Amino acid sequence: MTADDSRAPRCVDEPRDGGTLSNAIEDLYNGALDVAVVRDSWPEQQLASVAAALDTGQDPGWQRPNAVMPPEDIQVLGTAATPTYSTPRGPTLDRYMEDAGWYDRAPIFGKALDPTAAVGQALGAVAGGRPVEVLHAADGRRFSPFTVRRLTAGKGIGLHHDLHTSLEMFKDIAPGLDRGTLVSWVFTLQGPDSGGELCVYNCPPDAPDPPKMPNGFSWDLAGVEKRFGSVTIKTGTGDLFLFASARLLHRVAPVAGPRARFTLGGFLALDARRERVLFWS
Repeated sequence: MTADDSRAPRCVDEPRDGGTLSNAIEDLYNGALDVAVVRDSWPEQQLASVAAALDTGQDPGWQRPNAVMPPEDIQVLGTAATPTYSTPRGPTLDRYMEDAGWYDRAPIFGKALDPTAAVGQALGAVAGGRPVEVLHAADGRRFSPFTVRRLTAGKGIGLHHDLHTSLEMFKDIAPGLDRGTLVSWVFTLQGPDSGGELCVYNCPPDAPDPPKMPNGFSWDLAGVEKRFGSVTIKTGTGDLFLFASARLLHRVAPVAGPRARFTLGGFLALDARRERVLFWS
């Protein structure tokens, strides 16, 4: 264990008008910042009604890509451009694009709000003046701007790094991105009664002798928490958090209680020239 291992990730947590996160995306890339939390980034009343509508017991079309791993059985609206237990190497680009317009077929905000524009505006506030756009494939097809995710009692997301731009589906897209890191961005639609916190550890993908279970694959949570400094973030409706998810190991703690955790989010990257912010899910 080194002194750097034990250092907590650099985190700034402030209200929307706090003023110090206006260039947070570049700061996340450069390592001046590891986690940014923007409280009340999206008006709570616009999001609380969405979570309430999704929590009625009716199925709006949830996918369960991790169903074979019950502790991580997350429910998702849309197909994420990520590995899952059902697609360990991620979806193919064509399969992903088949569902990239899921929101247009099943809008959960109704017609009174354009959520893609709202996301772009919120990310623009931390983009250092750069334009913010949805990512497009080399052939012009648009990626999904976001997915919506639901975690119920006992469900969480295990330790991992987000190294998604190395997936096959990104082979023609990755050269146009600055792959120095990848940034995750997430809005909370509804927080659970307890649990569901984001836990971020100062552990890079190339950490020497990483704490793993005997199978050599799964992370040893106790070992990680003993060795690496961490920060734990609990968010409420309308809060936005961003973090360098390719650089830092992270997880979502299991939800406790009957109230589900709902989030809307995805990923973003600077383009190769660092002139634009591109986001997707």
